Amino acid sequence: MFSLLFELDVIDAVCQDLEERGYVIINRKKEIKHSGKDVIAKKTNSNKDLRLFIEAIGETSSDSTSKRYGKPFDRSQIKVHISELLFATAETLSMPKLDEYIYKTAIAIPDNKDHREFINKIKPFLDSLDIAVFYVKGERVSEIISNREV
Repeated sequence: MFSLLFELDVIDAVCQDLEERGYVIINRKKEIKHSGKDVIAKKTNSNKDLRLFIEAIGETSSDSTSKRYGKPFDRSQIKVHISELLFATAETLSMPKLDEYIYKTAIAIPDNKDHREFINKIKPFLDSLDIAVFYVKGERVSEIISNREV
């Protein structure tokens, strides 16, 4: 049985998966107090580099002083966290883009019943904006949901 995933566990699993698929990690969150995008990765395609921006959450608090530390987030907290991921992704989608890159956004979340239920409710919205979802179980990415190849 797996223990609860911290945000950095989710990030580690996603970065490992990306590197195995030929991506280079440009930047990644390595500590909880880090601000900015959780993961920025690149991959060279035919004539343009793909830039992938990923926002991630865990399934428990990473702050050892928090009352939620080591306890799973409840459904209302999960809903708020997914909303925060979507806002951060909207910021990425709104930033100025350079013509030499193809841009892709994604969110990375624990693979469990509650996270999947909330994502399934908004899947048409995610598809309309081409936002991929990385599901993480244990130390690995268990599934990637996307309109096009990530």
